[in-house]
Amino acid sequence: MPEVKALDKSLAEAVAKFVDSLHHIYPGIDIRPIANFEDEDFTFQIAVSGNLSIEEVLETCHKECIKVEDEYDLFIFPYVIHG
Repeated sequence: MPEVKALDKSLAEAVAKFVDSLHHIYPGIDIRPIANFEDEDFTFQIAVSGNLSIEEVLETCHKECIKVEDEYDLFIFPYVIHG
């Protein structure tokens, strides 16, 4: 059971780090967890205003995901939309 708690804590830390970094880069964006598409550890829907490029935000998300994935050994999938 301690292994599960450690995994949950690690996932929570990784998610918090990812969300905080995106909010710092793009204040005002809406980030919420959604159901996984495949076998990723966590999936986020990231809603951005119409004046932001989905491609630019997605590229930034991938860079932030890589940082978190390298540190915590997990896979986060960002799904960016205009919202």
